[in-house]
Amino acid sequence: MSLDNVSSNFSGGFDFTDLITFLWQKKLRIVISVSILTALGTFYVKSLPKIYSASSTILLSEKNEKLSIGGNLTSVTKPEDNKIDTYIELIKSKLLARKVVENLKLHEREEFKKKLADGGTVIEIDNAVNKLLKHLKLSKIANTDMLKVTYESELAVTTADVVNEIGPTFFEFERLSHQKQVNETTRWLDEQLLALSTRLDIAETELENFMQENGLIDLESQIELVKTEITKLIEHRLVVGKELSSSESTIKQIQNAKGDRKQLMQIPAILNDELIRTMSAELFKTELMLDELSKRYEHKHHKIIAIQGTADAITQNLDRSLQKVVDSLIQDDQSIKNRANELEQQLEAARVKHAALGAHEIDLASLRRKTLATQKLYDVFLTRLQEAEILRDLDAGDEFSVIDYAQVPHKHIKPRVMLGAVFSLIFSSIFSIGFWLIIHLIADKHTRFKQLLAKHGVLILGEIPRPPKKQAKTKSKRVTKKELFYADAIRSLRSELVVHANNAAIRTIAITHVSENTNSALTIDIAESFSYIEKSLLIDCNLRSPQIGKVCERDSLTPGLTNYLGRRLSFGECKFQNGHSQLHVMPSGPVPNDPLMYLTNSKFYDFIQKLKKVYKRTIIETPHVTGYNDVLVISKSVDAVVLLCDLESADNQDLTEAIQRLLNAGVPILGVVFERVKNINRKRSAIGKMKIARVID
Repeated sequence: MSLDNVSSNFSGGFDFTDLITFLWQKKLRIVISVSILTALGTFYVKSLPKIYSASSTILLSEKNEKLSIGGNLTSVTKPEDNKIDTYIELIKSKLLARKVVENLKLHEREEFKKKLADGGTVIEIDNAVNKLLKHLKLSKIANTDMLKVTYESELAVTTADVVNEIGPTFFEFERLSHQKQVNETTRWLDEQLLALSTRLDIAETELENFMQENGLIDLESQIELVKTEITKLIEHRLVVGKELSSSESTIKQIQNAKGDRKQLMQIPAILNDELIRTMSAELFKTELMLDELSKRYEHKHHKIIAIQGTADAITQNLDRSLQKVVDSLIQDDQSIKNRANELEQQLEAARVKHAALGAHEIDLASLRRKTLATQKLYDVFLTRLQEAEILRDLDAGDEFSVIDYAQVPHKHIKPRVMLGAVFSLIFSSIFSIGFWLIIHLIADKHTRFKQLLAKHGVLILGEIPRPPKKQAKTKSKRVTKKELFYADAIRSLRSELVVHANNAAIRTIAITHVSENTNSALTIDIAESFSYIEKSLLIDCNLRSPQIGKVCERDSLTPGLTNYLGRRLSFGECKFQNGHSQLHVMPSGPVPNDPLMYLTNSKFYDFIQKLKKVYKRTIIETPHVTGYNDVLVISKSVDAVVLLCDLESADNQDLTEAIQRLLNAGVPILGVVFERVKNINRKRSAIGKMKIARVID
């Protein structure tokens, strides 16, 4: 079954009542699956290792926010939030984690040892570092300079040891780093002052050499000249562009004309040609004269021949002139294109020159800024190096302290067995209901067929359960519940057909099948049901594989429909009465080589019309609609067609094909009857309590 069918079941034919009914029917399966899944989920949660968590709080504040070097330089330190983020990244670094592992000797503890493939363990400090960082969590406390350190582990003592060691280790690491930074900064300032002097000399030399090498004595004037040249070339290109657009439009019209004189004469560029207009006028006058003469003389008259020769000569001259004008326009178009290409090349060269001058301008400005910046930086370092305040600023550091040390936890935070059990129960319930619902919808062919018929606007006339097995003939025959349900379904179908018959004068009904029918028991049961209330006739028009005679235990040579239509026997000789009921049966008769030869004969149509005067109801059995066109032919003679659909053998494709064939052929389809419907007994369970003496009234 395709996913489209499943989705269609969800979308249309499964309302709230059906859902409640489904849940009640499948309650035992749902309860069992929910119980199993919930138990498995709870067991899994309980089997998870217990995780403990401990937290400590450390303070990260600064004595001095900024280090000033000069009024022209920005702050060396970052904003407060960024600095705390920097501290967090430092604490999470592998270098600091390694120091914590070494201080606590975590790599020697069992939980931090590396597990081998054979089940053994080995001490490896990198593995301990990675595991420490994996379970370490750092979070900023809002609107403060404090940081919360949290660690999770299967051992409670490990959590407290780790979070209590993080702060002091970080403080010592930061103190040593700051002291090293102060020493390196002092040395760096001395080195930079010497390097700046050298850079300043190099920058001034580079600026002078660059100006001499590129001849940049008056760079601004050169750029202005190139800009003026580009502007003029662009203006000229616009003019040529308009000419080219007009020329290309004319050439396109000429190409679309494909040599047709009338279309060429409608092109403005050709029509404006003086010679073309003159020759066109002469041709028009000649054609007028030819038209006048043709009204007075025969077409072989010498005047008509003379005028016709003149018209042909003018036409030839006009065609040659048109060709010359077209060739001239094509040459002009090519000339304009050449001019446009030359302008593009000149404009591209000017742009390249302008770009080169612009690049020189940028390089020159960059060298000037470089020289000026180096000069200013050199002055700042030279001035501030002599001040003692910079040393005090460099000695300034941050204040760090542990606000709250962690205690060894006594309760684990994971797993939460109750929460896991509740979640397992909810998930198991949703999964179980969804699983059994999908299984039900996949197997629910009945609902899919209902939706398919509703989509095509076809009625469902009835639902017939599987026919009961025939019991051996005994003196006291008890009516089984299956026989009761089956008989009641037949009567309901008969009532439905009678209602439609009263509304539309339906007296002849053709019954066909979705797929190949192996027997005609249901058709016979329907006809027998009608015979209890009115005089009825059953005709076997299945001239492909007739079954009614076999079901009625008649010989294959029993006369029937083909004998009557072939004018070999009378109507009375081709039918028989079924028992003591009002039902008359006409079997198929001998099977012909070409069944449609009998069905398309006008005698068949007249025969069906005459039956309306003799019988209150005529039931006609036909071959299945998906295999043969017999029912499409028979439908022209009957009042209505009923389609039988076996839920056990038919599928969506079969039913769709059958409905479409009937609708496309304009068949008066009355509706569809479902055969072998399952669970129909439940819907009719109330009837089972009634005491009825016989199966069919």
